[in-house]
Amino acid sequence: MINSILITLDTDWAPDFILSDVAEILSNKNIKATWFVTNNSIFLDSLKKNKLFEIGIHPNFESNSTHGEDFDSVLNNLKQIVPQAKSSRSHSLFQSSKLFQKFDKYGIENDVSLFLPNSINPPLHYLKFANLYRFPFNWEADIALREHDDLDINKYNLQGLQIFNFHPIHLYLNSNNLELYEKLKTNIGIPNLTEKNIKKYVNPDHGVKTFFLELLNLISNKQSYTIMDLQLIYKDALTNQMNKL
Repeated sequence: MINSILITLDTDWAPDFILSDVAEILSNKNIKATWFVTNNSIFLDSLKKNKLFEIGIHPNFESNSTHGEDFDSVLNNLKQIVPQAKSSRSHSLFQSSKLFQKFDKYGIENDVSLFLPNSINPPLHYLKFANLYRFPFNWEADIALREHDDLDINKYNLQGLQIFNFHPIHLYLNSNNLELYEKLKTNIGIPNLTEKNIKKYVNPDHGVKTFFLELLNLISNKQSYTIMDLQLIYKDALTNQMNKL
């Protein structure tokens, strides 16, 4: 398998100016990424056209979801936004065997909803009953903030395959705790954010964005991958294994 860090992002209804900022950073460094999107927007068309990016879905299957009332309506709504999506990460990491079987009907081939913190070379696996590849991820910005991680990149073992997940809102805010983010949600609300009213909530010190940039610097001179790239590599590895039996 590959020795690389994969970048994934959950958009979580972030405004277009925030998505654009993150996309520009990745594009300037020529680094691939998989975006799991929650909603349609004007900038989504630009993301779809960028050859560095794979666009997946980030469906919310919880009660009172704005995506729909059941598995089918949620998946149908999001596939209308991203018809080509083949990868999914569920909001709140919701998962079940019944859901996995639904994925095949909607052309979802990869699930990235299994979180295995700080693991190296997480166990990739194929669920034959659901015709689904599962790729566990091992680092999550929100969880790092909840655990009061100091985001010191030097303490991480970055060998082997590792899948990191970021939220564009925390990248833009350069969050180093969740307090300012919660105040922002209460005082302004995510849908009402502008480049002007968000400024006082941006952390000027070390935070998620500075950690992100340090991570990108480590992989900027190496080949980068999307989740779909990983599926193709893993599928080849499985075929080679079978051929040796």
